[in-house]
Amino acid sequence: MSTLFTVAKKELQDYFNGWRCVLTFLLIIASIVYAFFAIGSMKNTMTGAIPTTGTYISLSVFTTQAFNISTSLIPTNVLSLLAILVPIMGIILGMDAINGEKNNGTLSRLISQPIYRDNIINAKFLSGITVIAITLTSTTLLVMGLGLLKLGVPPSSEEILRLLIFLVFGIIYGGFWLGLAILFSTLFRQVALSAIITIAIWIFFAFFFPLIYQSISANIQNVADAQRTVAVARISPMYLFNEAMAVILYPQTRSVSQILMLISTDASNYLLVTPLSVWQSFIAVWPQIIVTAFLTIICFVGSYLKFMFEEIRSI
Repeated sequence: MSTLFTVAKKELQDYFNGWRCVLTFLLIIASIVYAFFAIGSMKNTMTGAIPTTGTYISLSVFTTQAFNISTSLIPTNVLSLLAILVPIMGIILGMDAINGEKNNGTLSRLISQPIYRDNIINAKFLSGITVIAITLTSTTLLVMGLGLLKLGVPPSSEEILRLLIFLVFGIIYGGFWLGLAILFSTLFRQVALSAIITIAIWIFFAFFFPLIYQSISANIQNVADAQRTVAVARISPMYLFNEAMAVILYPQTRSVSQILMLISTDASNYLLVTPLSVWQSFIAVWPQIIVTAFLTIICFVGSYLKFMFEEIRSI
């Protein structure tokens, strides 16, 4: 166990001393810029004193539209921005985790040391998750701090709980893309090839899949068509993240699946306009969290098995 943390510590030092550290600052700065304009939009829509009860001011900083952009391909708030940038961070952290070491000849020398082989890939994943967790936590705290500074309304205990759920799911979401990048890094020896394939998957889900989903949504005729459309949309891990976090960070909202479920109930009018409690929101997004965590485990187990049973030679 001590060797695992030793290797993970060395990986963290490489991350924060290298060019990847720049990505961390860019993500944080971009989120702060979006939050700044979102707060400006909130001030423009508010009249009189800012309400402190019955609203979710701190959460609204993450969900309020920062820029008036008509296309859905460009993120308009902090939440949609993180849905785009967190995968990029995971991909860059993991795209050369294994094949980069192979090509440099450092992996064979590392294995020759008294270190268990599984500690190497475990440390790669652990250090990457740690970087994602530190970045998301810093971003969330800074966005909350900016909202507190500009609006003067501290977050309530419920808002803090919702942001904790957001952080946990955000780390799992980033872990999926990290695991996917590490998987292709173990499958292909060329760093460029593994990076291109992973980035192509990200581009498809980030830009092309929304267009496909919109075209399918335009042909909805009944509830059954809507249910099939939601099932197709949930193929995308980005859709799962956005759907779940919209419920967590904006309790008044309802996902498409929730609306379809409530529309046949007698209390639908009340349930559609009443904010969900933290527990109700968590139950509503639990399937999305489980599916994303399961996909993360599949990617990591695949890379783990490939790494453990392959023959590694020095170049």
